Amino acid sequence: MTNASSEDVWGPRLAAIEYRDLDEDFVRFRDDPLDDAVKSVVSSVVAADESDRDRFRAALDNDSVGTLLLYAKRRTLQARRRSSMNLVDDAIDAFALIPTIADVPWDTWLKAALFIARSLGRDIESIAQRFGTLSTVPAAERFDVAYEAMSRVESLQQCFIAEVTTNYGSGFIETIVHRDTKSTGAFYSAPRQADDIVPYAPTTNLAQLTASVADAYDATGTLHTGAIAQDQLAGMSFSQQVSGAFLETTGCLSFYADGTSDEVSFKVFVAEVPVDTDVEALASGAERDDQAVCFDDTRLILLLAPPNFEDGDDVAFDFGASLATARQTLTSSTPVGWHNR
Repeated sequence: MTNASSEDVWGPRLAAIEYRDLDEDFVRFRDDPLDDAVKSVVSSVVAADESDRDRFRAALDNDSVGTLLLYAKRRTLQARRRSSMNLVDDAIDAFALIPTIADVPWDTWLKAALFIARSLGRDIESIAQRFGTLSTVPAAERFDVAYEAMSRVESLQQCFIAEVTTNYGSGFIETIVHRDTKSTGAFYSAPRQADDIVPYAPTTNLAQLTASVADAYDATGTLHTGAIAQDQLAGMSFSQQVSGAFLETTGCLSFYADGTSDEVSFKVFVAEVPVDTDVEALASGAERDDQAVCFDDTRLILLLAPPNFEDGDDVAFDFGASLATARQTLTSSTPVGWHNR
């Protein structure tokens, strides 16, 4: 295999592949033919010799690394949906080609791929051996850490992945983890604090409600919605009703909605709060020029406009139709008992 094959063919082919923003949505997950296009590149590189793989990695820019990473995540969820060993292998191959250790989601998506493989009866030691053959030496050493940790992993939640079900099928929500990244000195350094894991344990199918709201906005033809992900509600959004940085929730998801023909855009939060929460009081503190809210007994939907930095411009954001759509979707959504798997 020549240097031209690895750098002048595979690299440009991968760089030419551009996923859409909705391809990053693992709640409203849709198959995309682009996955097969990435697989073609990955399979070619994997079949090459080590020197060609190294040249391929060296030629990757940040966008191409992002494409590989997204493809690996998508293959991981597809493997779960289809109970497919082959799709797990696709994900692992892509992870192995990522050039820098820091760009591989060792504790989340890679462990999730190993968990799915094990749940299908696969001996994950064979996956470790294949990864070591395809990856760089530092990556193989870091993989060994994740592999050893799998002896303590008994659920996807331990991979910081929440599995949900909507009308789109099975989906994944990557859990937010605030890690203590304070540097430590040689002598009098403070001990590292425990990770702050943002819980996602709603008692209703919050993912379905969020997907329904997003779909309702898309159906208007005037809004385009982005990927759904876990989020947190800032306490300052609720006036004096909340003490602390964030509102306590049992689950919170969000997505962006952008106007298709103008500059209208806003962020949508869909949250469930503990049963003893005074939701009406919370909502009353969230009514502002740049916010709008609707709610029921335990769920609320908050629409938040982007900050306005124009001097002297205090015109309220017009949420009228968008709020009505959210309220109608919430009203028609009957809470159904829900437990994460």
